[in-house]
Amino acid sequence: MDWPEALISEVARRRCVLFLGAGVSASAVDQDGKRPKSWVQFLLDACTLVKDAEKQTKIKSLIDERRYLLALEAIAIESDAGDYQQFLSREFNNPNFSPSKLHEAILGIDSRIVITTNFDKIYERLCLGSGSEGYKVLPYYSDSLGDELRSDTRIIIKAHGTIDDVKKMVFTKSEYHEAKKNHPDFYTMLRAIFLTNTAIFLGCSLDDPDLLLTLEDVRITASGTRPHYILVLNGANSSWELRDWQKSYNIKAIEYGPAYDDLTTALQDLRNRVATLRSSKPEPT
Repeated sequence: MDWPEALISEVARRRCVLFLGAGVSASAVDQDGKRPKSWVQFLLDACTLVKDAEKQTKIKSLIDERRYLLALEAIAIESDAGDYQQFLSREFNNPNFSPSKLHEAILGIDSRIVITTNFDKIYERLCLGSGSEGYKVLPYYSDSLGDELRSDTRIIIKAHGTIDDVKKMVFTKSEYHEAKKNHPDFYTMLRAIFLTNTAIFLGCSLDDPDLLLTLEDVRITASGTRPHYILVLNGANSSWELRDWQKSYNIKAIEYGPAYDDLTTALQDLRNRVATLRSSKPEPT
């Protein structure tokens, strides 16, 4: 990997925030070798909760059109509330999924702040059971998030909530609006994090509307001389997309490949380079 030296330095100094998307969770496996479902497969399975065949067909059309948030909104409205919550719990609270080597490489990078839009607890279980530094897991609605950001504590921020509190999960289109209205302080803090740190987006598709609005606002406020970064599979995105990310959101793409598993190798390489730099320039005590 052709890692920018400035980025390695930022990570080593713990001035870099890791942002984990669904692609990181998808690297986990259970005892039968199964992985968590992709976003599309999750929606298609959730669609079976809708008993009206005509409405189910229309929702599948929304999925085909990649209108995922609206599709899930429709599923939540048209399915039984109890069945819907049980489905979410079964999908995101499966303790049988074991952290992958990708999760371990991310832990080894030892970023003080990790933000995730994932509802599951795969990565946080790895961190809490690592026996090294202490970690705190805080959802977007935590009253103590501001204080913890100013501390030395290692924090995992659940930007969309957690499966432990299904009613506060930010999943559908209306839930995005409710979270923005009811918890404006969180989005102010999120903006501040991106203004004062370099972010690396892992396993993300950059289709979170709140995230993009925040990044666009930060792009307007700050100069573009110090970009954020996203790791993407080589050739998976057009040159126009990559250019738009950089111009609109100040996010520079670093391509890896040719296979998805090469993301793990790339993060292990970054972890090793960061460890070497930290050992040559010990942190002040």
